[in-house]
Amino acid sequence: MKLPLICFIVCAVLIFGFRVGLQLRRTGDHGLRLAQQRSTAAELAATGLQACGLLGVLVLTVLDTISYLPGQLDLGSAGAITGVAVCALAVAITMRSQYEMGDAWRIGVDASEKNPLVTEGMFKLSRNPIYSGMLLVGMGFAILVPHVLMVCCAVLSYIGFEIQVRKVEEPYLRSVHGQSYLEYCRNVGRYLPRLRGAPNHNSRVSK
Repeated sequence: MKLPLICFIVCAVLIFGFRVGLQLRRTGDHGLRLAQQRSTAAELAATGLQACGLLGVLVLTVLDTISYLPGQLDLGSAGAITGVAVCALAVAITMRSQYEMGDAWRIGVDASEKNPLVTEGMFKLSRNPIYSGMLLVGMGFAILVPHVLMVCCAVLSYIGFEIQVRKVEEPYLRSVHGQSYLEYCRNVGRYLPRLRGAPNHNSRVSK
C-alpha cells in the first residue's frame, strides 16, 4: 500500500470515524445531520459537491496506489514529505476544532436544534476552522498525488464548503444567535484569521 492511500485512511479515521465515535460515547448521538437538512437546492448542491470531491480523492488515491494514473507529476520524496506534513497539520487543526465544539459538533444542520455559538479556541481565529482544516487536507493530497484531477477534486470540495457555509450554516446561525453572531462575524474571518484593523465591507456576514 502506497503512502497516499495510507494517509487517506488515517485522515478519514481521525477526522470522521474518531469524531463520530467520540460523539456517540459522550452524548449517545452520532452528530450526523445531513439527513435532517431541508434538502433545498443549495443543501443538495453542497452535499453533492463535497461527496464528489471526497470520492474523487479516494478514487485517484487508489489509482495512484495501483500505478494506473497517467499524466501525473513526480515530486519525489520532497513532495511526499511536504504532502504528509500538510495533511498532518490539517488533521491537527480539524481535530482540535472538532474537540473545541464539544457536544455542539455536527455534520449538517438540523433547524430544530438550538446549539450554542462556539467562539473560543480555534474559533477565535476562524469561524469555520474545521472547513479550513479540510481544505488544507485537499491541498495536502494535491501534493501527495500531483495530478490535475486531484486539484479539481479540491476545487469541488471548496465550492461545496462555500455553499454549505454561506447558504446553509450562516443563515441558520443568524436565525438562532442574532446580533451576537453578527458581531462575531465582524471580528472573525470566515476561514482565515482577520488582520487587525482590516476593514469589513459586509456588515452582515464577512468574507
